[in-house]
Amino acid sequence: MTSHVRIGVIGVGGMGRTHAWNLNGAVPGAQLVGVADPRIDTIDRDALPPVPRYQDYRQLLESDLDAIVIAAASTAHAEVLKAAVSFQHPVFCEKPLALTLEDSVAIHRLYESLKVPLQMGFMRRFDPQYRRAFDLIQEGAIGTPYHYSGISRDRVGPALEVMRYSGGFYLDTGVHEFDIARWLLHSEITSVFARGGIYNHPEYETVNDVDQAHVSFQCESGAMGLVELSRDAVYGYEIRTEVLGTRGAVQVVQVNATGTALLVDGEVRRDTYRDYAERFREAYFHEMQGFVEMVRTGGKPSVGSVDGIRATVVAQAAQRSLLSHRDETVVNPV
Repeated sequence: MTSHVRIGVIGVGGMGRTHAWNLNGAVPGAQLVGVADPRIDTIDRDALPPVPRYQDYRQLLESDLDAIVIAAASTAHAEVLKAAVSFQHPVFCEKPLALTLEDSVAIHRLYESLKVPLQMGFMRRFDPQYRRAFDLIQEGAIGTPYHYSGISRDRVGPALEVMRYSGGFYLDTGVHEFDIARWLLHSEITSVFARGGIYNHPEYETVNDVDQAHVSFQCESGAMGLVELSRDAVYGYEIRTEVLGTRGAVQVVQVNATGTALLVDGEVRRDTYRDYAERFREAYFHEMQGFVEMVRTGGKPSVGSVDGIRATVVAQAAQRSLLSHRDETVVNPV
């Protein structure tokens, strides 16, 4: 390996752009050597770093790489992961591993058998505020944690075309809540009860999805949780988390994007975040920094494919509960 870790990014229509810019000089020790996207010809030149572009991701895989970042459409993850493993490069993959549990487990076992490192893209674990909350819980600051509350609200719901390939609200957005709940509570989720409805996007009914959802869950430890998911908060992007314990609570609350507030005419006005990229900008940087360091040292991913699968099975159980109107058991295959 050269002095820099040479990385290619597959999928730069959205999240991949953030990773590409971070790897192009921002993350120490990283070198972005190319990007690939089936719609690369439609992406403005200035939207991406000045590196070689490929329409076919296989051409990028065959170039001189040390590691791979996969941020393609969710529907393409399984195909790209199966193609990438033969090159034996460490891989970072945005969630989910695949749209089906069978494919996810097969990919996990494939990478495990070939001993190819596979890191999952759960960026909240790298966010300084969530890291602090995790450390406080581990130190016993709130006693034994027994309740999780999570709110995840997008400013504007995605277009129907995006929804067709997202895997559904619970898999697309809910997995972040389910993963961070598992992590903070240090316990697996064993059952869920979900409700949802359509309030702003009647077109979502054509893809059997909702734009507002609630999920309650139970953990192995006995801890409970409640998650609210919203596609259309309108006022901005908001993420809130609280874990209640026997001695107190820890909260991650950050609605104010600039840290300033305007107090006039009997009102308090604060700047909200536009989207996830703005709210978790620092987390995405640390996430890539951790991936590069893992590649350089030959270590193991701090967030692996098992984490991806266990968050996915919770999301799938929530989807079943939405349709069955009853509690659904979560069965972890790995």
